[in-house]
Amino acid sequence: MRKMLETPERLVSDGQVTSYGTFKVPFREVNLLDTELEVAGRPAGTILKDLRLKEWQHYGVVNEDYYFGFVIFDAKFMAQSFFYAFDRRTGEMFEHARTTLTGPVRVAREMWHSECYFRHAGYSMEFENRLDSGYHRLMGRIKGTRKKPPVNFELRMIEDLTRLDPLVIVSPVAPNRPLYTHKAVAPIEGRVEIGDKVIELDSSKDVAMLDEQKTFYPYKTFWRWATFGGHDGSGKIIGMNACHNFIADDEEYNENCTWVDGKITLLGAVRFEFDELDVKKEWRLNSTDGKLYLKFKPQGERHGKVSLGVVMSDFHQPFGTFEGRMPGRADTIPVDGQFGLCEHHLARF
Repeated sequence: MRKMLETPERLVSDGQVTSYGTFKVPFREVNLLDTELEVAGRPAGTILKDLRLKEWQHYGVVNEDYYFGFVIFDAKFMAQSFFYAFDRRTGEMFEHARTTLTGPVRVAREMWHSECYFRHAGYSMEFENRLDSGYHRLMGRIKGTRKKPPVNFELRMIEDLTRLDPLVIVSPVAPNRPLYTHKAVAPIEGRVEIGDKVIELDSSKDVAMLDEQKTFYPYKTFWRWATFGGHDGSGKIIGMNACHNFIADDEEYNENCTWVDGKITLLGAVRFEFDELDVKKEWRLNSTDGKLYLKFKPQGERHGKVSLGVVMSDFHQPFGTFEGRMPGRADTIPVDGQFGLCEHHLARF
């Protein structure tokens, strides 16, 4: 059975990963570039390690009427950011996205007190990580186009570690080659301005899902991912995260868990059933320990494809509602219409 481990100060010490597993709190230093890494059987220098390190922060925000998605992603040979809004009442969606080869872009080194940013013509997005004060601030200003409205937002996700358990995982991609992720479901507050419309977010009602990732990915890779967050009938925040990827021992090293009122429950491996040719059809998720069973019904999709010869990314992120059951610490929790997303990603990078 997976156990929560005490968190070392640093992820890497003397060139070696300090420990693999699931940890109680985020690392103070996520110093992956200090890893003694081999690429193609040879020691990698700092420049090559930096090129192989893919990192991002992604936030999904669930409101009664809207779903918002935000990302800052640095693949090193290129960087991308997007904001999209889905109107849950009408089914309408729009997206602002930018891709750059030169920046400026930065993904924060750690979550305690650091910043992410992505800046482009008519587009600015910034995430302030202030886990030492119990929150993350999301800010953005995006110029409108002829077909898409301008967007301004300032939000605060309240990740209070005295009340909420994060999911912090270090998994072995290969010997001394780590995958690091930090995920959380937490209240969010603030405002999003879309054209002349203002959406006020209330921390007693609205929820955000955080996904931080830093990994020395293999050249060819894949993942299937699902997450949701919301409130149950009694007003408690419930959430789920599940992933099936290239990690060999995904019974021991995985990103699978549920949250009920801030308390985390770890799961075994999770398997995804869906139509790769039509991701808008129903998905099914099952954990190998039998504790999680969910159906996902897409209502829309965000997708993208990049093909640059040796570099390829084929990305599908449908969003919609989940139904089924999931475990809490004491009993089984029904899931009835919770909003979230799934993702299917194939890549060479």
